[in-house]
Amino acid sequence: MKKLARATFACVIRSKKCFSYLKTLLLSLLSSQKMDPTPPTTRQGGRPKKADEDKRDYAVQVRMKANGYERIKALAEQRGSSMADVIRELCTKGKVVVNTPTPEQEVILRQLAGLSNNLNQLARRANADGFASVALLVQHQVQALGKLLDRYQP
Repeated sequence: MKKLARATFACVIRSKKCFSYLKTLLLSLLSSQKMDPTPPTTRQGGRPKKADEDKRDYAVQVRMKANGYERIKALAEQRGSSMADVIRELCTKGKVVVNTPTPEQEVILRQLAGLSNNLNQLARRANADGFASVALLVQHQVQALGKLLDRYQP
């Protein structure tokens, strides 16, 4: 009985996950069935292991002047990525591609956002009142979207 008490105490000390183990242990004592006094092993959590080809093996620390640092930081912000990604691309490809929209593209993107908001409002109304109540308005929005996409030919 002392061994069982020690195992139970050690289980409680180790983690709070032992409640179910203690419950089954007590039930087995009450029903006079034999039970292994070692707590059950639990599966470890966390993200899955990376494949060997996806792992990065080496870390490089680089010191640079303020102007170089600011340039890499600006490139990373323009791309929406990290500075490490920018430096990796510079090393592997020799250049960094930054896709910044032209002023005309920005106007089209704003119009597209407005049309999207209108369609979203129409979808809400269609869910509340039925699709027949907004069918004509949806057709107009789709035509406006078609015109906008025809205007933007990359």
